[in-house]
Amino acid sequence: MNISGNSILKMHPLARRAENEEGILIGRTDISNFIVLPAIGVEIIDMLDEGKSIHEVATIMEEQLGEPVDVLDFAQDLIASYQFVYMVDGEVVNESVPVVDHFSWIKQSTGQFFFNRVAFGVYGIFFITGLFICLFTGKYIPVYSDIFVSSSVTVSVVVSFLATWVFLFFHEMAHLMAARSLGIGSRIGLGHRLVFAVAETNMSNIVLVEPQRRYRAFLAGMSWDAMFMGIGVILLFANDQGWLTLVPFMAAFIRMLNVILLMALAFQFMVFMQTDLYYVLATKFQCSNLMVNTRLFLKAKFRSLTQDEQEEWEYVADHEKRVIRWYSWVYLIGSVWGIWFFVQYQLRMAVDFIWIIADDMKNAPLHSWEFWDGIMLILLVLVPFLILGWSWMRAYRQRRSERERTKSLQGT
Repeated sequence: MNISGNSILKMHPLARRAENEEGILIGRTDISNFIVLPAIGVEIIDMLDEGKSIHEVATIMEEQLGEPVDVLDFAQDLIASYQFVYMVDGEVVNESVPVVDHFSWIKQSTGQFFFNRVAFGVYGIFFITGLFICLFTGKYIPVYSDIFVSSSVTVSVVVSFLATWVFLFFHEMAHLMAARSLGIGSRIGLGHRLVFAVAETNMSNIVLVEPQRRYRAFLAGMSWDAMFMGIGVILLFANDQGWLTLVPFMAAFIRMLNVILLMALAFQFMVFMQTDLYYVLATKFQCSNLMVNTRLFLKAKFRSLTQDEQEEWEYVADHEKRVIRWYSWVYLIGSVWGIWFFVQYQLRMAVDFIWIIADDMKNAPLHSWEFWDGIMLILLVLVPFLILGWSWMRAYRQRRSERERTKSLQGT
């Protein structure tokens, strides 16, 4: 997109919040694209949006500051890099993106009922009670063998598969409701973290909320996982004490759930990926984009940064650079360990499991239950890998489309 000093720009609706004494967070909520600009940058955007030409704005800013301001270059960034500009001289350059939040019928007051200090206290009481029972009895600590709820491998795999995804949904719903309690819409979907398929809640617009108020949304999923696990331990303990009666399958089902919930909680401590506790960490240390900037820092150790990358690194705040210097070790070591764990355990176990099933199926007739039972088990084992492959391809297409679009807007 070629623009000149006479060009007139029309912005998309832009939300904003004071980030600190010097910077203002501003951006589009439909694509969740935000940056922190000094007040002068926001003032330039507002004047451009009022219908003043680039040349007129440059003249006004030079009179105010006593030195030239490259408004034309800034306008190019607003168009191509930040995508804040809707039209240039009446021509649409960045389309509006319609966004429909999931479960929009859930009211803000409902989210506030389930996620406030009292509610978090109740969730904590259930978890701590269950933890004390585990520690003092030594009987209810989840172990891997608890994943088998039946002597039938098929029943165990199907039940654990369904339970895992149901409670993943509860985990993400907790994030969604907690974000809604802050007046932020969100959407639940599938994605990946490093080499692991995950369910995720997109609540990117939470940056419009003051940092100290974001923790409830980040910790909501873990709070429900911990609560459900605590309730499970309490129910098993009450059953053994004769205070209530659980049928054997129900008791086995609760033990299986506790394994799943414990693994879900442990996963969130892998802060070298964008887990719930990663966002808590980044917010605590006031890091605007810790993961991306850490990758930039590590790139500089192995090759020269491009001009765009150097400019990006220069804009990273000094306090974030200090955090990055120690977090980069966490990220690097954790990523290597995560890939090793994936290959050595998740991938190898899946391959071994499929090999065993295929070996049992080879003599089974095509119309037999044994054959279709094996097919179903193989498909269930492959689901996480299919999600991972789909998410990788989607991310690749999005990056390629963004690069092509940026080149087109820059006229290169």
